[in-house]
Amino acid sequence: MQSNDADAITPVDATLVRIKDRGEIKEIDYDGAITKHIGSLWWGTAVGYRAMQAAAEALSRDGLWSRDDLYVVGAHPGPGVRDAIDHVTGVVGRDRYRLVLEPDCGMKCNSSMKFEWWVSDGHRTAFVKLRDDFVPRAFYELSDRLGTAAETKQDRRLFEIFKVTLSTRIWAAPLSRNFSVELSDRALAVGDLPDEVLRVEYWNDLKRKRPESAVAADANQALQTGG
Repeated sequence: MQSNDADAITPVDATLVRIKDRGEIKEIDYDGAITKHIGSLWWGTAVGYRAMQAAAEALSRDGLWSRDDLYVVGAHPGPGVRDAIDHVTGVVGRDRYRLVLEPDCGMKCNSSMKFEWWVSDGHRTAFVKLRDDFVPRAFYELSDRLGTAAETKQDRRLFEIFKVTLSTRIWAAPLSRNFSVELSDRALAVGDLPDEVLRVEYWNDLKRKRPESAVAADANQALQTGG
């Protein structure tokens, strides 16, 4: 799809997102993102794609947003999230994507992560955040058990059911109900981190959300190591 009248183009339409790429307007459908991760990564793909739709709306207020100068910082380590973001923006393959991690997170879905993204177009930055109560505490408790001695026979199946349910919910409500978006006039240079991430306290609120089992395990480890 090509057009010179990018100002008249709607950036988001149902499962579509539109974006300029070197002057050409691209229509990108969610189907293209989900076909890469049929099965286990449904939830990450869905939330990553919807987050980019929210960014598209925020960065298209003065004309359709463009891939050309995009740079994305994210606080969620999931590969489905990363690939969905790249499917829309093309930032990963151009080394314009940066992931920030809490020290205990690792590269998996657990309670030591955040559903937050900063999308900068060279002029402005959209801070996109999934609403705090969207993911239930039980999901974090379950994800923290996986791969540990506490994992039960039912946990893997329950985890898949949780992800399918969350994937459905993220599409069932308008973007404005599931995400908050703050737009600033300050652009991020490639490689830079937002001021918020640089704060020592940035990860502290995770302690209030982490399951009691994870907090207890941390405390036990600290006692054993003298920390």
